[in-house]
Amino acid sequence: MSGTEKAMQGVADTLREFWAHRPVRPRAGRKLGGVATGIAMRYQIDPVIVRIAFVALALSGGVGVPMYLAGWLLLPEEGDEVSPLEALINKGRSSMSQAQTVLLGFLMFPTLAYMFGNGGFQVFVTLAASIACIYLLQKNRGHLQPATTLPLQPPVAPVPGAPAWDPLGAAPFAWDLPEPSPAPMSRPPVERPRKSRIGLTTLGVASLVVAGSAIAWSFVPWFTVPHVIGLLIAVLAAGLLIGSFTGGGRGLIWLLIPLSVVGFGMTAVGFDGPADLGSIKDKPKAISDVKSKYGISVGSVDLDLRELPDSGSVTTSVEADLGELIVRVPKNADVKFNCVATSIGELDCLGRKAEGSTPQVDGNDLGDNGEGGLKIDLDVRTNVGEVKVLRD
Repeated sequence: MSGTEKAMQGVADTLREFWAHRPVRPRAGRKLGGVATGIAMRYQIDPVIVRIAFVALALSGGVGVPMYLAGWLLLPEEGDEVSPLEALINKGRSSMSQAQTVLLGFLMFPTLAYMFGNGGFQVFVTLAASIACIYLLQKNRGHLQPATTLPLQPPVAPVPGAPAWDPLGAAPFAWDLPEPSPAPMSRPPVERPRKSRIGLTTLGVASLVVAGSAIAWSFVPWFTVPHVIGLLIAVLAAGLLIGSFTGGGRGLIWLLIPLSVVGFGMTAVGFDGPADLGSIKDKPKAISDVKSKYGISVGSVDLDLRELPDSGSVTTSVEADLGELIVRVPKNADVKFNCVATSIGELDCLGRKAEGSTPQVDGNDLGDNGEGGLKIDLDVRTNVGEVKVLRD
């Protein structure tokens, strides 16, 4: 057997072992479905680390949501014979009803559609890294017994009349003896836990990433702000993962959460740099002065076409990732328009309105004098924001 075949066989054996001894979702101590708590108990790591990992994955293209739902469906609950999905195909008993299982299964479709529709190649990388982390957990900590909470023993009631030194009445013949004097208490030496250096090490690596990216930015255009933030998130996540084994690095959570939120926001609005921030105002007086496209990343665009001549034709588009777009057209112009908010927004285009998730309105408006005169073809779209096409 070649080295590659041995490696593949080892991976398959580890995956089979993971499935045979997969985590169990506990009934106590969980926040939602018990997936994060079950994983933490199975591999004896801090459950806070696992919960933060799911939140970070949810902010990274939505990967964490279908992964959590998959765990909910495939991991059995404490006291059940099989997982909810296995119970649905009559492989055993599960405390979750079939209706709940079907509902969770249906929820997988929109979450997967969002994940693959918005993340692109980044989603596959994040998903592969998540599966690799689970594999490493099983490979390195699969031999550990799941952590459990030991039940408290009920107190034993003392025998009435028994002295303090014999509460169970084991030696009633010696009850008339005096109470023994308490032995002097010696304070045991306090052992200070060794402080883990994983937090400082991770911060050092993150600083090197920032410095190296600043130098490389002049030579490699890839090192944009969102990409550098993505690298920092990867470094902090790796530090948290290593810290879950060594007992340190929990303070990195407070850096990972805001960076993940900022990175998600920049990904949603397609942030390209500070040059795309601000506002654009234009009031062309000739058809030749009208640009074919007015675009901004974050900000506002106010395009006033009311001073154009009464004849001719104009075609233009107005775009933004996050902001307010306003186009003012003459009263007598024939306007063909298409207004879109690709994520969420509010539209008011020549009397046609829509709002909410991915709204769109389009149509033709001939103005006050009917057909004839200046013809305007408009395409106005934003990712998140407000779109207006007005006749003043």
